[in-house]
Amino acid sequence: MALIDIFLMVFIFSASSLCIFSIIYMKRIFEQVEAIRKDINRLVENTIPLLSNLKDVTHRANRIATEVEEYWEKIDYSIRNLREKISNSGYWKKFYYAQIHIAVLIKSIRSIAKGLSVFWNEYKHI
Repeated sequence: MALIDIFLMVFIFSASSLCIFSIIYMKRIFEQVEAIRKDINRLVENTIPLLSNLKDVTHRANRIATEVEEYWEKIDYSIRNLREKISNSGYWKKFYYAQIHIAVLIKSIRSIAKGLSVFWNEYKHI
């Protein structure tokens, strides 16, 4: 046998081994890709109900927020209406002025009390 025949047989054997190795390696890669595809399908199947529930929750939250806004508008309107009634009422103005007069009276009474206290202390020492 010639050297070329030996190299040719080694080359054919190497090519055959390389083909077999490539086929086995590609089979493993395809199995891993198939496993990943199954995991992705499972993830999608589990995610769809979650997204549906999330959509329901956001719809309910939106409805609750809308109701709260409506209640807030009613409360705000009632408070503004009450403020207008109070500001239009003369009783609060009279109460405010009476409060100022009472504060002045109390200040005057304190001054008189201090004066009497000083007078009495001086009178006792005499």
